[in-house]
Amino acid sequence: MKRKMALSLEDAVRCCAQKGDERSKEFIYKSCYGYVRAITMRYVKNEFDAEELTNESFLRAFGKMTTFNNNDTGERFEKSFRAWLARIAVNLSIDFLRAQKQFMSLDNVKEDEFDKQRVDVSSNLDVADIMKLLLQLPEIQRTIFNLYEVEGYSHEEVSKMLGIPESTSRTYLTRAKKKLRKLYLASTDIAARY
Repeated sequence: MKRKMALSLEDAVRCCAQKGDERSKEFIYKSCYGYVRAITMRYVKNEFDAEELTNESFLRAFGKMTTFNNNDTGERFEKSFRAWLARIAVNLSIDFLRAQKQFMSLDNVKEDEFDKQRVDVSSNLDVADIMKLLLQLPEIQRTIFNLYEVEGYSHEEVSKMLGIPESTSRTYLTRAKKKLRKLYLASTDIAARY
């Protein structure tokens, strides 16, 4: 009986792009599922919606696998592939939110209208705690915070993706940060009482 060699992510991606191999797709899905799920959960509160967006991201990626061109190898290839997959997940999440019509228009408000408040982050803050705080933000604020602070898009790119003015992106980011500070301070105040 022939023994199958273990796949690497790079081998699986290349095989999937060339042949559409089901075993490669399964390997990619299992290897990257948690990564993509974490991305979609940053945008939507509902776990069912996040699951749907995660699966849709993989379906879209598998359908466009031939468009992923990368001549790197090893770790650089994997980072590039994960970034490509993340972009698909982010775009699908934004499209989903747009379809839900949860983005509200906002008059142009200047950033300097908000108080700047310094918060020292505790070393005890866990990833789960940060996610809980992010999930308490309104959808538009959470989306812009994720795109700008986590994904690294510029305000110009965010405004194009969401179809909003750059100033609105800046305003929502400022509001998101302000609210996160308040939520963090409130959570540490509650924790300090116990």
